[in-house]
Amino acid sequence: MAAFATAVTAVTPVTLHPPSTSWPRLGPTPRRWTPWTPMALGSAAAHVRAAHVRVRRRAAETDAEELPRRAAVGAAATLGAVLATDATLRAQDERYAALGTILAPAPYKEILGFAGTVRTELVPGRIWGFEQCIALASVSTNIRMTAVKLKDGTLWVSAPISPTRQCLRLLEELGPVAHLVVPSSALEHKASLSEFTKFYPKASIWAVPGSTKGLFAVPSSAQVLGSTGPTPPWADELECKVFFVEPPVTDLFAEAAFFHKETRTLLVTDCALKLPQSPPKVLESYGYDGTPGPISLEQWRYKAIAFDFVTGRNQDEKDFAVLSKAPALVNPLLRFIVYRRCPQQAAAWVKSVAAWPFQRIVPAHLQAPFDCNPKQFLEAFGFLFDRKSSWEPEDEQLSFLRSLREIVGGPTF
Repeated sequence: MAAFATAVTAVTPVTLHPPSTSWPRLGPTPRRWTPWTPMALGSAAAHVRAAHVRVRRRAAETDAEELPRRAAVGAAATLGAVLATDATLRAQDERYAALGTILAPAPYKEILGFAGTVRTELVPGRIWGFEQCIALASVSTNIRMTAVKLKDGTLWVSAPISPTRQCLRLLEELGPVAHLVVPSSALEHKASLSEFTKFYPKASIWAVPGSTKGLFAVPSSAQVLGSTGPTPPWADELECKVFFVEPPVTDLFAEAAFFHKETRTLLVTDCALKLPQSPPKVLESYGYDGTPGPISLEQWRYKAIAFDFVTGRNQDEKDFAVLSKAPALVNPLLRFIVYRRCPQQAAAWVKSVAAWPFQRIVPAHLQAPFDCNPKQFLEAFGFLFDRKSSWEPEDEQLSFLRSLREIVGGPTF
């Protein structure tokens, strides 16, 4: 994803006063015009020209020394203007992170501050989704943080998003944050954790294996999900099963699935998705290509197909209809680039998740919740069990994924 930034500078206008309607008087009477006045003016002009020559000569001699200093002063002034604008925006607009910056590493934060946070009650009184927008050029989608209210009234928060004032206010209206969870090794789902911990320093941190390494590493004090360490204090309400692979099997990848017993809801990150028929409301903050505004159905079909890494072939309406028809769609990137490299480990995890009696799924992207039972979940992963899956791509739809496989390696398809 590309990074976007903007700098706004303020210019103070200079007021120009109109010229005087009469020459100023130098004494009680105007100065008399005498014959020597032209000579005096000529001499004065000659002295002025000579002085200008000397000034220009000295300026030329000192330019070499002055230019670096002037450049440094100009750069400092520009930086000061950017920081001042940033501080002003953050102070006045709750869509900005209190400790963030307008020079945000998009897509892991709001795009130029336009993207707001949309809170949706997913399961009445128990589970809420908080959505923001991530984007690159004309491809954009929603990213979702999930909050579960535990029986003690505190909040369990998974996949933190950019902690803007708006986001924090909407979250704190539900209750105190007690637990922060990193459910995936994917960068966009752990990038904002460090900022979140500044606002909730007393919250416990739980993360999938491998999260303390690499870019956007979580604090070393975080508890590892699925490890032999202490049992999470929320384990009686939310069960957890972790998929984790690392070299030499494949590149490091991890995703945790959670089952909220009370509501029979399966919480995942990227493994199972559902394409909504209309674009998520939060995408209007970015519009089609960066200008906020409504998104047409035609534009939404293009975005959804591109986000799923499926190669377009000028029949978006047909391809979207097939993709969205499946009760659950396995993220094509994971299906062809990750799971094919470790099919046995992936199949074991999927079967263990399907043992939970869930009725609905809440993922970190696209539609949430969507109805899905364990049987339908397994059908989506049919390719792991030598069966037809609920969505099977046509050969030409895999062109982009094949080119990606040539870069990262793995079995051909």
